[in-house]
Order: sequence, then structure tokens, then C-alpha cells
Amino acid sequence: MIDLDKKKSKKKMSIDDLTQMFMDVINDQNLKLIEGIEFLIKEDFDNFKKNLEYVIETQTELEVKKAFEEKIFKSKLIFSKADRLKVFSKINDIKAIGEFLANKMLLYKVVFPDDDFKLQIELILKYLKQISIDLADAVKSIGSDLTRAHDICENIKEERRKMRNIEWQLLMRLWNYDMDYLSRTFLYLKELIEGIMMLADHMKKFAEYIQFLATKYFYFK
Repeated sequence: MIDLDKKKSKKKMSIDDLTQMFMDVINDQNLKLIEGIEFLIKEDFDNFKKNLEYVIETQTELEVKKAFEEKIFKSKLIFSKADRLKVFSKINDIKAIGEFLANKMLLYKVVFPDDDFKLQIELILKYLKQISIDLADAVKSIGSDLTRAHDICENIKEERRKMRNIEWQLLMRLWNYDMDYLSRTFLYLKELIEGIMMLADHMKKFAEYIQFLATKYFYFK
């Protein structure tokens, strides 16, 4: 958990520090979302609901966002303000996607078809968790080690490729089940897979943007 009260005054923090704090807060929410889906797999509906409501209701990132926006327009930086604002915006989009997925998942309590389906969902979540952690690390590295940031993002792209393979396996398995394709269970599971991949795809595109920044600013470090 990110305890903002223990952080130094945000007014005294640098743009890089505020960006990293924002990324840490969103990463924390991503991990709560993933843990919530894991509770769903275990049919622990109480903790599933608790985690997803946390993702929807928590607004700790707003304080950091406000401090960032107040400081960015007054700063003279090596990175252009437009690039820094875009990085911050892409982090904020992760929150929006996660919140959307959490709201959608709370609409219905699903029971997974079998253990094989559960195992593949758990595997795809493992990759998503690692992507989220790596992305937080890459954002931190932008201001200190551009080469490292670039390499971390290359790993993120590879993790997302692994997720894509599992996605097709899950969808093939889902379509081959003997169930009504208009049933709530079928639609829920299909949209759950698509929602997880939507979040992964956004973080992969974010990683590609960080690689672009690493290349763009490498000669100015």
C-alpha cells in the first residue's frame, strides 16, 4: 500500500518524484485488481468485492495529480513539458481502465467452468502483475537511466506477447464449452479476458512510448 502521509511534502517534490509516486499509487491499485480476480477464481466473493471496490473508490492519486499539475507549468526541464504530461496522462489511463474493469466485474458473480480455465487465468494474471511492476520500475528509470528504462520496456513487450498466446487459448477453450453463448457466464468470462488484455495492451503501448522517450532523449542525458 502507498501511504501518502509518510511521503515528504508534495510541494517540495520534483516532477520526477511526483510522477513516480503517481505510478506507484496506480501500480498498487493494479495489484489490488489482480488480487481481486484471484479471489474470484477461488470463489472468495467477499474479498473479491472488497478489492474491486477499493480500486473503484480510492482516490489517493488525485492529490499527487494536483501537485504535479501545479508544478509542471512552472518548471524548466530537460524533457519537454508535453512529454511529461503525456507520461502522466498514460499513467492516469491505467487507473481509468482498471476502474472500468472493476466496475464491470462487479456486475455478476461468475463461477469458472473448470480448473484448467482457472489455471490459465492465473497464468495470464501472473504476467499482468509482472508487467505492472516492471512498468512502475521503467517510469522510475526515465529520469535516471534511459538505457535501463528501454530494456525494462522490452521485457514488458515480451510478457505481453506471452499473454496474447494464453488469451487465444482461453478464448478457444471458452468457445468450445457446452454453454449458451448468450449466457451471462459466457459473456462475463469473454469480457473478463478482453478486459485483462485491454489493460495489458495499454501498458505495452505505454512501454513503447517510454522506449521512444529513451531514444529521443538519450543524447541529452
